[in-house]
Amino acid sequence: MPKPKCRLLPHGAYALLPSVFSTMAWMASVSQDGCDYSRVAGPAIQDLTNTITLPWIEVGFIAYRVPTYSAEDEVWFIDYNVGCVALEDSMVDGYWKAAKGFAFMALVLGGSGALFTWFSSCFIFSPATWRWAAYQILTASICQCLAFMWFATSFCKSNSCDMFYGSKADILSAVLWLASAVMMIARYPSPRKYNDDGSEIETAEEEVVPELPVDGDATARISTTTDDSTASTNGDSSTSSQKDAVQMKEANADLV
Repeated sequence: MPKPKCRLLPHGAYALLPSVFSTMAWMASVSQDGCDYSRVAGPAIQDLTNTITLPWIEVGFIAYRVPTYSAEDEVWFIDYNVGCVALEDSMVDGYWKAAKGFAFMALVLGGSGALFTWFSSCFIFSPATWRWAAYQILTASICQCLAFMWFATSFCKSNSCDMFYGSKADILSAVLWLASAVMMIARYPSPRKYNDDGSEIETAEEEVVPELPVDGDATARISTTTDDSTASTNGDSSTSSQKDAVQMKEANADLV
């Protein structure tokens, strides 16, 4: 069995599109820090922080972050130099665990699928391999969408949960993974052909054969070139016959 050889873009530049899109989706998914999925306001603030002065907190799948008040500007802001606080297990219900699991599956499937598609820029993929890579990325997009069931938790039912950076980044990830999967399912870029020495085989241009008119077609026309050549031939034959007749008359006149 011959060893696979690495060649530059054997499937053409089209293979780069799903690779770039899926990589951007994975980067958006890992850009969140675990405590910025939603901005929450409600009684949960007092339960978590033992204070009633905070207007809102940022909550993620595994931790939360409290804002800091600026007396000079009279606004609440997030100091990202301050670390997150781990959530209590008593707050996590079934929807929370399922959403966390789907988010993890999306990160794994989408990241490994993005890495795998980059090999198509160097190696030749069979149609089956290309299709299964597309299905893997499509599954990552579906899992990322299912992670939004976090907003159906009992925590959000008793509090006001608004989308924040983490959830918005997951929307971008789901859309980019979906776009990448659609591009791969819609088209398989045929690989280039190579000689045994590794050089690319240049495809010869096919000769264009003119279509002949269909017999009985009212719109069929005889080529103009043929008409001209036929008319020219008939004209030459008529001129030659006239010259022969004149020569014969002159010969008869001389005999008389």
